[in-house]
Amino acid sequence: MSDISKLSFIKTSARIPISELKLKKRKDGGFREHPSMFFKRRCLSNFTYNSMQELAALLNIKVEVLELFMEANLTVDLVFAEQLSRATKVGTATWLELQRQYDEYIKHL
Repeated sequence: MSDISKLSFIKTSARIPISELKLKKRKDGGFREHPSMFFKRRCLSNFTYNSMQELAALLNIKVEVLELFMEANLTVDLVFAEQLSRATKVGTATWLELQRQYDEYIKHL
């Protein structure tokens, strides 16, 4: 399928300059979950484990730290984001951004 003309069904959106973009509020009021929820939804199923200790060993993270994270009682800092990144193949910047968004949401409650 090297003939690009066969992809004519794909519609491209018009280019809009950033200065003309409008901020729209999220319908959910900007609700943000703790990064552990992202981990549970997107990453946890990639591991086979029978206990929290096994999972911690697979992730190369201390059991106590993992438990705090899973209970949403741990802030993702640079060091922990790098550990999560190595274990899950989700970028460090993603983990830090999820934490930043969560922190902003909590600040405005």
